[in-house]
Amino acid sequence: MTEIHLNLNNLSEAKLLLTIFPASNKYEFTSKKVFRMKDYFVCACGNVIVHNGYDYARKNGFGKVKIGKQICQKCGAPHHEDKTFWKKLLSDWKDTLTSLLLVLRDSNVSWKAISTIMNYILPCSGSKAMCLFNNKIEQFEYPQENYLIVNYDEQHPKKGRTQKFRLTLLNYDTGNPIAEDLFDNKNEATIEAFLRKHLGVNKELIIITDCDRRYPAIFKKIWGNKLILQKCLLHLNKLVVNDFGKNTTLQNEYNKYLLLNIFYNRNKELKFLEKFLKKQDKKSFTNNKEKIIWLKEAKNKFYECVKELEKKRRREGKNLTQRKLFKATQIFEELLKQQILFPQKTRERLQMIKDNWQYFTAFYHIKNCPATNNAIENYYSTSLKTHRKKQLRTNKGIINHMKLTAYKRINGFTKPNKTFLQIYHLATLIIT
Repeated sequence: MTEIHLNLNNLSEAKLLLTIFPASNKYEFTSKKVFRMKDYFVCACGNVIVHNGYDYARKNGFGKVKIGKQICQKCGAPHHEDKTFWKKLLSDWKDTLTSLLLVLRDSNVSWKAISTIMNYILPCSGSKAMCLFNNKIEQFEYPQENYLIVNYDEQHPKKGRTQKFRLTLLNYDTGNPIAEDLFDNKNEATIEAFLRKHLGVNKELIIITDCDRRYPAIFKKIWGNKLILQKCLLHLNKLVVNDFGKNTTLQNEYNKYLLLNIFYNRNKELKFLEKFLKKQDKKSFTNNKEKIIWLKEAKNKFYECVKELEKKRRREGKNLTQRKLFKATQIFEELLKQQILFPQKTRERLQMIKDNWQYFTAFYHIKNCPATNNAIENYYSTSLKTHRKKQLRTNKGIINHMKLTAYKRINGFTKPNKTFLQIYHLATLIIT
């Protein structure tokens, strides 16, 4: 252990000093704050090397320490002492500073604001802070875990005005990203190369995706029959809602909820609409304007009913009741029998559900398999928010924001091992 020459100034801090210096009895820390070797050793020329004062090791804005040096009296060959302890102290400071930068950037604090904040701690320019942040993020690697259920999705950020495509794989069991990357397009070749690189071809997987019609063919090409595909039911419901548009009649609103009722229990909404449809049939309108006003009021009451049902579920901590497979199959078959009564778009959507029935119902046959891709949608909502997707100007900026969120989810922003004040207090014991 390093020998420390104590005095009245550092007597009470002896234990802290021992944590700074090497655990070797070859060194000493003198009362004049010089760190050096205790023993003399022989130079290559055969003469003994002796102490020859000290040099300074500096860090701008932080301080400087005295590092002993030795010299051969015959040949003049110099020997400089080990500075590892000083580099370790600066490394602790740098790690703590970088952790602070990660938290600030996660809160979308600008580099200019970060530079201003750092003036209160240790002056640091925005470009220096950016360099520290980029170096930390570039060292981050996505964890390679054993995974079975995988979420896959795509996001469309912009580099200035240029459209980019973010491809992401998420481990459903842990919630951690497996891999994500940025591309100029999302054609079949790009998706296939991305999946082959990060998932391999020999694993038996369950992948949850949206309703893109290209996925089954791509997945079968890579994995054959070893992969099970579950298409997101929430995404299917969004497609159904879009099919009917915003300004719908009561009958079309009823048709819409008939389709939404296949996998989730929407009986209450359907009963509410049935009452209004009966009232509409019995009511005689004097003119078209009166009918439009009545229809608008009826739809507003229905929307309020839907909102109240949603609030009630939220208060009780419940989700929409998911139907059993036999009931979903029964409802769907009844709709197919009546499809001639539906509009063209609805008939096409029913056909699409029929063609993809095995992909929409895979979760019924696999324990703990999710029916939706909500896990990755939630990850997107916390990583690259809508208002941020168009602000970033470079590929590197987009990728760093992606990695920052992955780093946060996997490692978390934990309490630092040492605070700035603790590190600086240690430094004051040895700097001059």
